[in-house]
Amino acid sequence: MSAFLGPIHFWLYNKIQFQESLIDELVRVATAQDWSDEDLADKYCSKDRRKLDEVIDEANIHGWLQSRIHDAEGRYAAFVLAVAGNDDARLEALKKAAYDFGASQHLSAATAPEAFHRLDDLLLDGMPCDQVNRVRESDDNRIAWDRTMDLHSDFWQGRGDLYYALRQSLVEGILAGTDYTMVSPADGQYEIVKKAA
Repeated sequence: MSAFLGPIHFWLYNKIQFQESLIDELVRVATAQDWSDEDLADKYCSKDRRKLDEVIDEANIHGWLQSRIHDAEGRYAAFVLAVAGNDDARLEALKKAAYDFGASQHLSAATAPEAFHRLDDLLLDGMPCDQVNRVRESDDNRIAWDRTMDLHSDFWQGRGDLYYALRQSLVEGILAGTDYTMVSPADGQYEIVKKAA
């Protein structure tokens, strides 16, 4: 990889920061509910939110970004498993918080592909070279894609279902202000479709 920062690096870093903000919000909810005697923010929230060009190792751009993704994914999974792993009521509370956090983004989209691209600007799915989401079909009212690999579940100690439950709630919140919703007709297949009138 070339040793200079380009738009794609800032785009990816913004996705990492979006996930960090989600972690912050879920930790805030858990702390307010007094779910732990530990300082959850100290344990699970990133303390370094500087701009990319202030923190990145420009001699190892790809490796540095990859390590930040792994760090964010690892802390997110560790937090959820620690505070809500086997507690359905807590998981429901985190899903509601994820939905509310998504809705607070006030996303707007005139077409299904626009909604897909706005989601892709926010949601962390590995490195761009991983090409995790492959579009199959697209028109203004519907876009369908396949998840080519699962980059998240390895962090969740066999409970990848928790990640995807929280992600679904987050996406529903993000799309709440649009005319679109995301559905999953089969494992690893997703569609953004126009909401029923």
